[in-house]
Amino acid sequence: MLMFKLLPKLCGIFLFVLFLIPLGQSEAHDIIDIDTSALSGVYELKEVTAAGVYSSGEEAEAQDFVGHFLTIHGDHVVLPTAELCHINSMERRTLKNDRDSFGTAGGSWSEVGLKKTSDYGYDVTELSFDCSGPFSTMIAQPESGTYLLSYWGVYHILGRE
Repeated sequence: MLMFKLLPKLCGIFLFVLFLIPLGQSEAHDIIDIDTSALSGVYELKEVTAAGVYSSGEEAEAQDFVGHFLTIHGDHVVLPTAELCHINSMERRTLKNDRDSFGTAGGSWSEVGLKKTSDYGYDVTELSFDCSGPFSTMIAQPESGTYLLSYWGVYHILGRE
């Protein structure tokens, strides 16, 4: 039983170490100039939360990944599915509790743990990944210690290792 709990963590550490080994010469167009050093590390998927409209099927699927890990190193990310992806972009954004975020049903970013940082909304750093599938973006608000990984319409709350 202990081995099953340690296996995801060991896989995450193994994949992180692989990033430290040079993989060969890179072409100039392969390198993205994104400084992820403040976010580099290993994150455990702690719990599933949602704001606004989502399907219960998405929440059930997301629950299966609780206890798995996300690793960020340089412009690479290892998803909880063990996929190796590149970080396409990293930008500062202000999220709002509006129709663009939650549609007509409404919702609040505070429901997923973000703290309002200004009169305009929730200032965050958003990373997007080049892998297709349920994991496409990460939202980070280091000021509040909140890190979220999207899984279709729900979010995993991440704990930094």
